[in-house]
Amino acid sequence: MPYGGQEVEMVNLVGTYPPIRCGIATFNRDLRQGLLRAGLEAHVAVVAHPEETRLAFPEEVKAVLSKEDRPAYLDLARRLRGPVILQHEYGLYGGRWGEWVLDLLEGGGPRVVVLHTLLKAPPPGIGPEDFAFMRRLLAEIAQKAEALVSLHPEGEGVLKGLGVTTRVVHIPHGVPDLPRPDREALKRALGLEGRFLLVSYGLLGPGKGLEWALEVLARVLRQNPRVLYLVAGRLHPNLERREGRRFLEALLQKAEALGVRRVLLLREGYLSEEELYRVVGAADLFLLPYPNLEQASSGTLSYALALGKAILSSPFWHAQVALAEGRGVVLPLEASLWAQAILELSESPGRIRELEERAYAYARAFTWPRVGLAYRRLLEVEGVRRRVA
Repeated sequence: MPYGGQEVEMVNLVGTYPPIRCGIATFNRDLRQGLLRAGLEAHVAVVAHPEETRLAFPEEVKAVLSKEDRPAYLDLARRLRGPVILQHEYGLYGGRWGEWVLDLLEGGGPRVVVLHTLLKAPPPGIGPEDFAFMRRLLAEIAQKAEALVSLHPEGEGVLKGLGVTTRVVHIPHGVPDLPRPDREALKRALGLEGRFLLVSYGLLGPGKGLEWALEVLARVLRQNPRVLYLVAGRLHPNLERREGRRFLEALLQKAEALGVRRVLLLREGYLSEEELYRVVGAADLFLLPYPNLEQASSGTLSYALALGKAILSSPFWHAQVALAEGRGVVLPLEASLWAQAILELSESPGRIRELEERAYAYARAFTWPRVGLAYRRLLEVEGVRRRVA
């Protein structure tokens, strides 16, 4: 494959990677498969928490460094040959808000940075000083990269507002190319036939809006005793390191206080691909009550679209685009509105089917093989070009 007059046959992916259990790791794994389908070999360099460096990584992982070992960042950057696709999320790397990522952008090969978060305004819990630092960090990342990948179609406008002149390309979050699940058969297999099943899944923590969703559930249960709410996933590793199981214990206590504990099904733990397909596929309605409206990309939303689920979401950035034109229901985080929507949909099987069909059709455009081809095009001679000083 041509790149600047040279043949490119191998790409380096930098970030986390399974068996690390986080969204970036899953993204890197799936992106690698997409690149392989597009005809590119892809090696992986992992930046991990110190205790994760001892995990048994697969053979495509050629380097593992501790996120706390700053000298190793520059050493890795100098050893990488050829194009690099680096995943960026605040706090993924060492230093303040992950600022040591700048060291990984040194070296000779072209650097493409995938931006998993683009902040237009401070998210919940982020003060003005930190917000200003995060924006400055993003501008420095842009200066060192040959291209930026925005997972959101409006990312270029946000970056221009920061004075970024680096090329910005929109490539959406990929989705697995899976058959539409038989919802009723999966519900029967779970022993939940005859119930209206709400589902949320992902890494569990206070940023997912689950506590608030329980208040909505209490309102719904008063009028529809058939409703069940299945919450699946494991505690976010960083949260578990800091405070153990405190979040889950508080969540269950709140469910008891609201009188919804009997209809809250907690499926705790990491889900295999097969389990995830069965759990999400069984949902009558998939809930995304995210309080951070600045979230530019959500792998969880992408997966629900891939399975063609009816989705009810808060108006976070990704959802506003993905669920437009009748592909889902987007509502502000007001409990009465959400309860009303759930009650109406629970009595409208035709509306549920319509939402499912539109979501599934939409997701076919960005399956991982298609996304892999988009990254390949970005690395071709017509795409990323080395800037000449």
